[in-house]
Amino acid sequence: MSGRVEPMTTTHTRRTKSLFAVAIFALVAALIHFAIVAWQRTRLKTAGPVRVTAQPQQIWIEAGNAAQSLNFDFLVANKGNTPLAIDRIEVIAYDAADKPVLRRFIDSNGFAPSIDTVPGRTIAAGAQVLVFNPFHTFGPDIELHRLTYKFSLSIPQEEPEASATVTVEPRVYRSKTALSLPVRGKMLIHDGHDFYAHHRRLNTEHPVAKELGLGQNFMRYSLDINPTDEQFEPFANTGAKNQDWYAWGKELYATGDGIVLGAVAAEPDNIIGGENFFKSEDIKASPMKFYGNYVLIDHGNGEYSLLGHVQKGSLFVKVGDRVTRGQKVAKIGSSGSSNNPHVHYELRTGTELKAEGLPATFQGFLRHLGAKVVAVEAGSVDTGDMLESR
Repeated sequence: MSGRVEPMTTTHTRRTKSLFAVAIFALVAALIHFAIVAWQRTRLKTAGPVRVTAQPQQIWIEAGNAAQSLNFDFLVANKGNTPLAIDRIEVIAYDAADKPVLRRFIDSNGFAPSIDTVPGRTIAAGAQVLVFNPFHTFGPDIELHRLTYKFSLSIPQEEPEASATVTVEPRVYRSKTALSLPVRGKMLIHDGHDFYAHHRRLNTEHPVAKELGLGQNFMRYSLDINPTDEQFEPFANTGAKNQDWYAWGKELYATGDGIVLGAVAAEPDNIIGGENFFKSEDIKASPMKFYGNYVLIDHGNGEYSLLGHVQKGSLFVKVGDRVTRGQKVAKIGSSGSSNNPHVHYELRTGTELKAEGLPATFQGFLRHLGAKVVAVEAGSVDTGDMLESR
């Protein structure tokens, strides 16, 4: 019996061709993959565009004897389709002759880089974040006619970069109203509006702020004022009761002449170690519940004074009353968004939470600096100041 046997060379040739075909297919697939990756990197992962705006629209300089303060924020919007991280922020200040007078920056250099002081600096595609101005304090001799800020951003762990600039022209704010501090005797500015104060750091892009409709920083220049004892201590004993605080029931005075636009005293005072009656969800329906009880004075020139956290049932005035600077209007309590007796004061542009804060200049007070006491004819005050008013 006979049969046909395939030559070994033919079988080997077929195997070689099959392996070659597989290799060609793998090579083509790899080339296609790398082409797609390269296309994605060049076409999909472009950095930006980015838009930076300053807010509020009108930026004021709060001028003091020792420093000038700029209290404003940046809204940084990532208009692209890839997440971006802020790597560097630089500012150049110019004088009225358009000459540079100062240059500062924060960046990613070093083991503890200065850019890390900016929280939440990675911006999702199509999102925006609020950045508190990191260059907020300047010497009194620096002319701040114009400032240009440059933001540099990049795709995290990759090369593509984007940048955006914004220029602001701040002006010194001069109070239109003759103002006095709202309490008498010694007092501590427990929390003011410096860069670290909670009033200053109202993030209008926070989900809760969005939910409550807080689109402006109405307390941008606010002061939490605590009357104290002779040693500037705000409470006796352990401060475990409302009555331990020297602020509790202390009389409040109109900061300036004007007409009372708001006078509320029906809200209960929160109890230290007990019930807190403030509910943040109430702000949606009644925004001014943030202050609990309050007195709002229209100074008649675009400036309004608000005294918040007033004690329940303590009003000495009513809506429509004309008041003069230094007139008794209420007593200090702990109503609204308050965790201890104090008065919340703010000078502002309007009547509700859609107002902006304004720098306040107070007249005729003493500034205590240890054993040294300085009489201030007119000046601003801020966190940690130990003051006395007669």
